[in-house]
Amino acid sequence: MADPRGSIRRYARWVVAGLWPNQKLRWTRAGVSYGLVWLGLLGTGLWQQINLILLVAGLAAGPIVASVFASASMLRKLRVARRAPAYVFSGEPLRLDYTLDNDRRHDSALALILADDLVPVDRVVSGSSGLMPMVFFPIVAGRSRARIRWEGVAPRRGRYRFRAFDLATRSPFGLFERRVSIPAAADLVVYPAIGRLTRRWQMMHREASETRRGSRHDRSTQQQEYHGLRDYRPGDSPRWIHWRTSARLGQPMVKEFEQQHEQDLAILLDPWLPRSKIAAEQREAVEEAIRFAATVCFETCRHPGRRLLLGWTGPTPGVRQGPASMKLLHEFLEQLATLRPSPEGGLSTLLDVVPPSTLRESILLVVSTRPVNLLEEAERSSRLSATSLRGLMGRVTLLDVSKGDLASYIEFGPPGTSPTLQRGLPRDSREDDSLELAETSADVEPALASTPRREARP
Repeated sequence: MADPRGSIRRYARWVVAGLWPNQKLRWTRAGVSYGLVWLGLLGTGLWQQINLILLVAGLAAGPIVASVFASASMLRKLRVARRAPAYVFSGEPLRLDYTLDNDRRHDSALALILADDLVPVDRVVSGSSGLMPMVFFPIVAGRSRARIRWEGVAPRRGRYRFRAFDLATRSPFGLFERRVSIPAAADLVVYPAIGRLTRRWQMMHREASETRRGSRHDRSTQQQEYHGLRDYRPGDSPRWIHWRTSARLGQPMVKEFEQQHEQDLAILLDPWLPRSKIAAEQREAVEEAIRFAATVCFETCRHPGRRLLLGWTGPTPGVRQGPASMKLLHEFLEQLATLRPSPEGGLSTLLDVVPPSTLRESILLVVSTRPVNLLEEAERSSRLSATSLRGLMGRVTLLDVSKGDLASYIEFGPPGTSPTLQRGLPRDSREDDSLELAETSADVEPALASTPRREARP
């Protein structure tokens, strides 16, 4: 025969687990003061055997008991959601929309505090820290929804992750704070800040294009700008015929392209840092070089018609390239956002992985955080011959960040005035998720059914 006392204990544990299994209950400062006063009344009444004081102490215990049970029911049947961008630029406004749905029929949700947790996945930038957005919902009626926007400043570049919501309430009397943790993981990529290229950069880049050696003359129509339509001429390719217009006019019409004179550009980034005794100026030089490379990539991809290559040094040098487009820009910005400076590698090893066609025909922009001898680096490369070396040196522009070479080529406005966010990045075929708001929702009820482990905050 089953022990009735064991059944009662199991039933009591089931009731407690049903009320608040993974919730945390703690006294507030006002609750501690109230509890001390209540204990004083109770102790005085028991010591002096004064029934009136005991009666007052019994009545004063009512708000304590009511707070324990009412706060537990306050967190039931709630759904919270977060709308966050998939990317943001460092130093720009970061806007997060938080939504709370109260699925209870009649009861209102009162005095709810929603705290979020955004932490860096990999600290590629020294001193980078996370954010803890927090919003307050004063009242959400039954069967209704409330939305509040949190605004802050985006942290330093890198990949960040939202970990979990903390939903808390001090209702009804503010004596206790009951808190529940709700898993709601999501990623956020913080791109490097974008500046404005100065007139001196435009003049230098124009001079480099006009005096280049070995300009390309065999561009395909995909690398030319569509200009308009004209009559068909003998020798025109049938692929250029605009069939819809030809059918409407009754005569063949072909597409006319305007030859682009912009030459391909290769950005070679050398984010070098010493192994030890790293000065703050050296770290800032790396960030300045990355911001400059991101700005050049942005300005180049805004005008399609040329190829763009981004290479970086390190233990394993890397290269990404393609036709200038918004899709390529997102790839470059994401790579620059997570780029880690390194004391290893050099420009010679990077030149070995750059495609030969780029070395023969493109304008090379070398941005380094240390003094670089281009002639020595090119001679150490196993890919460059004496002939190609002479042609290469005439198309290379070297900028040494440690000497302040970038000061006259780029400028930054006040925070929140980046030209990127004012103009916006147009859509492209890149899944469009980087431009859409990514929504993450979570229900309080599933969170109460199990006990998720909250990661320790750094």
